Amino acid sequence: MDNLTWTCHICQQERPDDKISVLTKSLGIPGVDAVQNIRYCNDRQECIDGAKDSSFIKSKGELDDTRR
Repeated sequence: MDNLTWTCHICQQERPDDKISVLTKSLGIPGVDAVQNIRYCNDRQECIDGAKDSSFIKSKGELDDTRR
């Protein structure tokens, strides 16, 4: 288990276990009591900052943009 790695959800790079942290936050859907876990590099400020704004749930505007 010394070689365990994870992919950062922010920068998409595969990193060693000790360089990855997890931010657990609400899905943000009214009436839905569920959370999402965002993996991020704990030694890269851009990943730390990016995890705060990251979500697996897309807004309607974000979905509309991807369909064009």
